[in-house]
Order: sequence, then C-alpha cells, then structure tokens
Amino acid sequence: MLGPIVLQLAPFAVAAALLWLIATSSPLQRKALLAAWLLPGLGHILLGRRDRAMLFALTLIPTFVIGLVLGSFATVSPLDRHPIWGLAQIPGGLMTLITALTTQSVHIPAADTIYAVGSLYTGAACMLNILALCDVYDLAKPPVSPTQVQKP
Repeated sequence: MLGPIVLQLAPFAVAAALLWLIATSSPLQRKALLAAWLLPGLGHILLGRRDRAMLFALTLIPTFVIGLVLGSFATVSPLDRHPIWGLAQIPGGLMTLITALTTQSVHIPAADTIYAVGSLYTGAACMLNILALCDVYDLAKPPVSPTQVQKP
C-alpha cells in the first residue's frame, strides 16, 4: 500500500530538491549540472576537466548501451511501464529521454532474465550519473576566500 504512494510523491520530492539546488547554487554550478545531466562527462568538459569527463563518459555511456542491447532496447522504462526502473533512470538525462521516446512501442518481455540484467545495467548507469553530478557540482563551487573561513 505504501509503494504506490511513494511512487506518486517521488516526482514532487525530486522537484523540491531541484528547486532547492537552483536556489542555493552558483550560475556555473547550474550550467555544469545541466550539462552533466544531459550527457555524462559534458559538465566536466565545461569545467575543463577532460580526464574526469573521459572517465564518466567511457564508463556510464557504454554501461547504458550494454543494458539496452541486453534488454532488446526495451529496458528504459517510463513510469507507466516499470515505475521503479523509471525512477532509477531519471538521472540518465538525455540518454534516458531519447531512448524512452524512441522505444515506447517496443514490447517488454515477460520474466526474461536477460531483460532484467539489461534493466539493471541501464538503471545502474543512470544512478551512477548521480556521482558525476555531485562531482561537477563540487568542482564548480566558487572558491572560498580566506576571510570566509571560520577558525575554531
């Protein structure tokens, strides 16, 4: 009984978190976060961190694609098909959005083990993008001046 309520409230919690993030971040942090959400590694490129951009892009994008291939391109699930995977894939940004739009009519196999593994790969890639988003947010933080540092 609690599961459907949580799934219905999740989008509101995400929206509230995003509004708080927008209100408390710098313009550079917002740009970098948006770029990193759109495509793993893009926010790091915007910040001039090519090494980290390559790390995230070459880890997350292939993992996402492998999940798609394993699941016969049906693993990206909008909230109406598989709500839990739909929530897990939100941090995938543009990868998730484009895939969801282009695979809406793909039939989801019933109780297929390989499909489940594919869903796990795509979901894991998207959830790991949260680490990239956190890293970009931290890297884009304005430097703290010595006068702002409080001594104990």
